[in-house]
Amino acid sequence: MKQKVLSNKSELKHIKQEQEPKPTKAMIEKIMNRVSESHIETTKTNAYNLRLSNLNVDMLEKGYFTANEKISNKDMMYIVCFAIDMEVKDISYLFNVEPASIRSVRYRIKKKFGDKNTFKFLI
Repeated sequence: MKQKVLSNKSELKHIKQEQEPKPTKAMIEKIMNRVSESHIETTKTNAYNLRLSNLNVDMLEKGYFTANEKISNKDMMYIVCFAIDMEVKDISYLFNVEPASIRSVRYRIKKKFGDKNTFKFLI
């Protein structure tokens, strides 16, 4: 009987975790809104939004935990943009920064993950 109760509690905990809103999902929605409201070409906007809607949120969230250092919300926003293969000039336009800054951010984020190949798109 105790085994069944523990099993049910574990299953209930798993279901609750699945229903909780994920911060990465909310961040993806924010980026989608920014992309939609930007002056990026319509074909690119549509492509980016499609990639964002098909992005594997669980893979991203698990990947954040493999970092050697804390990953900030801003880092996560950049990681999402890198994950959908957004062009550097479009990222810089979206966040109102210089393209060289994007390259620096990518390098800094790669250092936070060290030798781990968590996000292959950062390479």
